[in-house]
Amino acid sequence: MNVFRVKFFTTYFASRSFANLSDSIYSIAILWLIQTSTLNVSVNGFVYAAISSAALCSIFFGPVVDRYAAATLAGLALLFQAIIVFIIPFIFSTDLFIVALIIGLVFIASLFSALYYPANNKLLTLLIDEPDQLQAANAAIGSSDQVINLIGYLAGGALIGWLGIQNAYLLSAALFLLAGVSFLGLLTRKTAQQKTTHPSSARQSSLKKRFSLYLADIKAGFSFINKSRYLKIILPSTIISGAIIALLIIILPTMGEQYGSAIYYSGLYVAFFIGFFIGAILSNTLKAKGLYVAMAWLGNGLALVLFGLASNWWMTASSLLLFGACSGVMNVIQMSLIQIMTPTHLMVESWPR
Repeated sequence: MNVFRVKFFTTYFASRSFANLSDSIYSIAILWLIQTSTLNVSVNGFVYAAISSAALCSIFFGPVVDRYAAATLAGLALLFQAIIVFIIPFIFSTDLFIVALIIGLVFIASLFSALYYPANNKLLTLLIDEPDQLQAANAAIGSSDQVINLIGYLAGGALIGWLGIQNAYLLSAALFLLAGVSFLGLLTRKTAQQKTTHPSSARQSSLKKRFSLYLADIKAGFSFINKSRYLKIILPSTIISGAIIALLIIILPTMGEQYGSAIYYSGLYVAFFIGFFIGAILSNTLKAKGLYVAMAWLGNGLALVLFGLASNWWMTASSLLLFGACSGVMNVIQMSLIQIMTPTHLMVESWPR
């Protein structure tokens, strides 16, 4: 709890919580809307493909995050997501063109989300300097994220079932807006230090030069990954993990529909997030070592076997709870290791205005 004494961390923590609550409600609403309207699992697959393909673009946002104040980028990304989420329920229909348009809007919203998370992570490293405090902060964020997600998925399911799906979208848009404004409030001298790093003459640099420096930053990032034995092992594994999670997310709306309502669907997510919360709390008692990441991977494999063998809702939820617990340990420790091993010069501005 000492990490909450760090200046501005409480504001950061609250802003991120609003963003995650909004994202949870939006996530369950969009997949449930598509599933119940089209009754086609493959369309859910297209929606998640749009989300995942946008997430891949995050690797190209690194130099942009280095260039501008992280709080500004995080805030603007959330504000644009709020606008898109607000629009979706007013234009939705089962017409093929409109469904394709919705998927396009989901892709754009996901692009802003892909910008938000690198900016959010960069902002945390600006607020907290000590490695021990950084792991404590990641553990606090990881555990609270899952509590917020739990609340969000319960609220999303309840809103869809009792008040209608449009209210779920409107609440999500309002929370995105609140989170965006909160992040803009984190523009302090410390978090906006990139703005004053270079003299005004650097602002006159040509577009060609700035683009070449952007490419140099991308190259430096890939070079760092190539030289890191840990990252060369963990990144392919993360891709495999992402593919598995994608399959789970795509089929969960169908499973929820088979069990009878959006409440059962949201309950499966809640089981996962309860497990993630437990894992994130547990990770704070462990040292940042690759061994614990490997053990968590094995636990995830066991959870997936149990998921495949589950014959009722309770068994399915239990397997997702175990999967979430292992994911919580893995994600928090893995994020801390990456932040600690990343050289400082790769986390500060390196190209002119």
